[in-house]
Amino acid sequence: MFFILPSDSKAVEQIAWQKYTPEIVTGAGEKGMPVMIDFYADWCIPCKELDKFTFSDQRVQKLSEQMITIKADLTHFQNDETLQLREKYNIKGVPTIVFLDENGREITALRLIGYEDADNFVLRMQKVLK
Repeated sequence: MFFILPSDSKAVEQIAWQKYTPEIVTGAGEKGMPVMIDFYADWCIPCKELDKFTFSDQRVQKLSEQMITIKADLTHFQNDETLQLREKYNIKGVPTIVFLDENGREITALRLIGYEDADNFVLRMQKVLK
């Protein structure tokens, strides 16, 4: 059984995501900026909900401008590249959102697994930016 979220006819602004590469993460640390990594998969319904309801929120988008924002595609969950990435960041499932501080270290208390509404996600992002 497949579930499809209805799409709106209006285009929704999104966060300025970059595709995951180790170099982007390293570069963010060199710039002294926090990082938000969205580990997602094309088949993941809660991932689509985050995109549609949380990441489209103007408050979330505004706060994201103060971070390096990266999407890591784990659609092919068992291939070698994905397995290495999952192991590096200890990813058990999607969606998982990982926040790194300006020194490149994970802020483990702020890791998100699963869906979260925009109101709560804004609070999480504000803690990263303190």
